[in-house]
Amino acid sequence: MMALTVFTVTASVSQNQEYKVPLSNPGQPGKLIVKVHKGFIKVKGYTGKEVIVSVVPGDDDNNDEGPSKQGLRRVANTAAPFEIVEEDNEVRIQGTGNSYINFEIKVPNKFSLQLNAHHEGYIEVSDVTGELEVDGHHEDIVLNNIGGSVVADTHHGNITATFTSVTPDVPMAFSTYHGDIEITFPSNTNGSVKVKTTKGDIYTDFEMDLKAEVAQVKTASSKGTKIEVGGWLKGNLGSGGSEFLFSTYHGDIIIRKK
Repeated sequence: MMALTVFTVTASVSQNQEYKVPLSNPGQPGKLIVKVHKGFIKVKGYTGKEVIVSVVPGDDDNNDEGPSKQGLRRVANTAAPFEIVEEDNEVRIQGTGNSYINFEIKVPNKFSLQLNAHHEGYIEVSDVTGELEVDGHHEDIVLNNIGGSVVADTHHGNITATFTSVTPDVPMAFSTYHGDIEITFPSNTNGSVKVKTTKGDIYTDFEMDLKAEVAQVKTASSKGTKIEVGGWLKGNLGSGGSEFLFSTYHGDIIIRKK
């Protein structure tokens, strides 16, 4: 039978609180899933065998006590309900309200992550190796000293990542609408790069010959051919391999060699 640990918590956002979550299989790889509507997420890898969740006070612009509702004074809601569930080395943290809440979390160094911060909060990860899925939506994503593979997406924010190692033959993607993308790979990284920025520049110190992607498409009448050049550049890191996609509308793309 799978072990199941559940913490149903209503925390005060005015003071730090810490929760230690034991894993069903200590010492084995696991996964952390965090979804926050308002607030930041910081995850740091360490040598321990449990997940440590800290709730950190933060400023919520909506929690002022100015006059509202026909002269009545608004009372700040400092109670932030959320739930922590551990099952078979998967730890899920879900905010259940609209309160502003920040998380600082320690996980074992070899741990996969699925992080989602929707509004008014950035995401920062360091010293973790695994499969990382990160959605920042409105803020920056910063990934330091990470290993494995990454799919990172935000809408208004920068994406910065520094890899210590890359899982071979696994696709990765980095995309934002309004922000820069700056990724640093080990010098021996192999992959097929696909890059697009509409209103920005591309920089790299890798030896890459990036060329415009051209597609030939038959017309509806099947009597001719049209050529589409969609703004994508393609090239190889090292000997090539799985696709690494980089996309921003208004920002620069920087691919560095470590």
